[in-house]
Amino acid sequence: MNIKQFRYHNDNLAYVIHGESHAVVIDGGAVSDISAYLKNHHLTLKYVLNTHNHADHTSGNKRLLQATEAILIPVNQLITKKNIQIENLNIKIYETPGHTQDSICLHFNDFLITGDTLFNGTVGNCFTNDETSFVRSLQKIRSLPDNTIIYAGHDYVLPAMQFAKKNGLNKDAVDAFLATYNPKHIYSNLAQEKAHNIFLRLDSPESIALLQSSGLPHSNDTQRFRSLKEIEIWE
Repeated sequence: MNIKQFRYHNDNLAYVIHGESHAVVIDGGAVSDISAYLKNHHLTLKYVLNTHNHADHTSGNKRLLQATEAILIPVNQLITKKNIQIENLNIKIYETPGHTQDSICLHFNDFLITGDTLFNGTVGNCFTNDETSFVRSLQKIRSLPDNTIIYAGHDYVLPAMQFAKKNGLNKDAVDAFLATYNPKHIYSNLAQEKAHNIFLRLDSPESIALLQSSGLPHSNDTQRFRSLKEIEIWE
């Protein structure tokens, strides 16, 4: 089973998962590039899926459906179904509310497509204002094996790492990750995220020290998440 990443709208990331003859598209805004890839690899698009219903992630749905005989499975149905089958691959659906109430992640083999829940180096904004649910979603992801490959919904690596370096957040891990960063293929593994992503290390000494120095609440994970989001200003 294969996965192919496509960049669109400057920093959005779309994905095609496919076997020998059938494919699934996730957040398929890069319609022209995706269509060419499907044609060149002689693939039949079976499903169009989204990690959540924000317009920048659903913008390609209509054109992909018009150009193929694919079926759109809405996010709420994915949450109910729990998994999607393509050829001999079972794609697991994880409900991960926080960025939006309907946010999901898709897990297969060693890959996790995280949408706007977890980015490579940071996390999405909490538009639900339910930081407790967001933290639980991140804890669910954090419990996966360290070799899990994180494929996110946007490339925010450089501003996220700039924030981390400015605030002294595990400089060695940040530098090591930046040394591998390739804007043409953006990914990390969960072990890297645990090392350099402060939102997966909410109870770390440097997280608490940063919030103490900023005079922000930090007595529990929900408070630390909310406070870190207040000071996560990308320059």
